[in-house]
Amino acid sequence: MMTGKIMIYTGDGEGKTTAAMGHAIRFAGYGKKVAILQFMKGRKTGEYRFFDTNKLVDLYLFGPPFFLATTQATLGGWTEGKNVEFVSLEMFREKRKGNGRVAADKLASNLRKSSFETHKKKAKKGIEFVNKLLLKKEHKLIILDEILYAIKFKLVEEDELISILERRKNVNFILTGRFASERIIKMADLVTQLGEEKHYFYKEKKAFPGLDF
Repeated sequence: MMTGKIMIYTGDGEGKTTAAMGHAIRFAGYGKKVAILQFMKGRKTGEYRFFDTNKLVDLYLFGPPFFLATTQATLGGWTEGKNVEFVSLEMFREKRKGNGRVAADKLASNLRKSSFETHKKKAKKGIEFVNKLLLKKEHKLIILDEILYAIKFKLVEEDELISILERRKNVNFILTGRFASERIIKMADLVTQLGEEKHYFYKEKKAFPGLDF
């Protein structure tokens, strides 16, 4: 029995999730079942809508509706164990007709739904679910999308992921996200580093349906 492969897509560039989704399509094309677990993501993106009607691909969301990653500095607070919330509402204030209202009326609600503790609870459920999938033995490819981010931001313990990978037997795993550790890279059979040369987001400050999510 062949040992399942571990494949990693990491780095600062665009396309990590996209590459993983391509493998899911390829795998399903041969009539094999695929499970995709998206950590830190809770919205029904384009890939979710596409795979929702495919009986061979099961996609599960293990994150709040929004991941309000406005600054690396804020996220850096997580890695230091400060349990920092994503942003301050003051960052989104703009003077509109002189009343200084918060431009995004839904922001406060989104912040509460996307707190550190909420992310952590969702991620824990994701890890528990992966273990259940291994016991069921129905999927020969399991994609853990953004799992490397989840480890970096202390939503998931690295030892938990390594324990899962060590028990994979003939199940293939794809891991995505930035900040792949040397320990995980050493376990992998394939590692692709995606670099960034240029991105329209830094100029236009927005993401586009279909292109980005």
